[in-house]
Amino acid sequence: NVYEATNDRIKYIFDNFDHVYISFSGGKDSGVMLNLALKYLKDNKLNRKITLMHLDYEAQYELTTKYVEEMEEYYKDYLQTYHICVPFKVHTCTSTFQNYWRPWEESKKDIWVRELPKNAKTVSDFGFYTENMWDYDFQEKLSHWIHDKEKAEKTAVLVGIRTQESLHRWRAIHKERDSYYKGKKYSKKVSDNVYNFYPIFDWTTEDIWVANARFEFNYNKLYDLYYQAGVPLDSMRVASPFISEGQESLKLYKVIE
Repeated sequence: NVYEATNDRIKYIFDNFDHVYISFSGGKDSGVMLNLALKYLKDNKLNRKITLMHLDYEAQYELTTKYVEEMEEYYKDYLQTYHICVPFKVHTCTSTFQNYWRPWEESKKDIWVRELPKNAKTVSDFGFYTENMWDYDFQEKLSHWIHDKEKAEKTAVLVGIRTQESLHRWRAIHKERDSYYKGKKYSKKVSDNVYNFYPIFDWTTEDIWVANARFEFNYNKLYDLYYQAGVPLDSMRVASPFISEGQESLKLYKVIE
C-alpha cells in the first residue's frame, strides 16, 4: 500500500543522503510528510536531525501559524529549523495595480498582519537574496544555500506534494527527464548533490487523513473548522489569501479569523 511504499522511499533517502531537509508549509500534505519522516527517525532510533524549512508568508490563518510553531517546538530535539521571513515577491490575485506583494516588507511594518516570529531568519541571514526574487526563485537557491550551511555531502529535500492535487503536480512527477536520482522517478535534481524527493506523490486526500488518525499525527486544526463549515475534503487549502490558490477561500478567512 502507499504507506509501505512511502516508508521504503523514506528508508532509501535516509540510507543514501546524509542531510534530509523538509519543506513544511503547515498544510496537510507537508504535515504528513514531516510526521512520517520523524516517525521513521524515531522508530529506527537514528541519531541525526532533520532540517525543517518553513517559508512564512506573514498573512495566513492563525491556526496555521500555531501548528507550525507547535511542530517546531515539540520536535525541536529532532529538527534544525529555518523559519524564513523574507520580503520576496509573491504572485497575487487581489490587486488590480500590481501582480505581486511582499510579506514582511520592512517599509510596511505598520500594517504587518502579525509580529515577526522570535526564531525568524530574515534578509540579513541570506546573502543570495535580491529584491527582484520571486518566492520560488528564493526557494530554489535556498536548497543549495542550506546544503552548504549544513556542510552536507548530499541533500534530499522532501516535498509533500501529491499528483491527485493538480495537473501541474502530476507533471512534476511524471514528466520524463534526465535529472532523476539513480532512476527514482519521484526525484528531481535541483543542483549539484541536492535533489527534491516526493515520497507521498501517489497518496489520495483520504490516505492523508487515515494516516493522521491511525498514527495520531499532530495536524493543522484549521481542517476541523473547514470540515465543520462543509468544505469538501479535496477543496481544503491553507494557502495565503493573496495568492490565486487561496482566492476561493477568502470568504472563509472572513469567518474563521
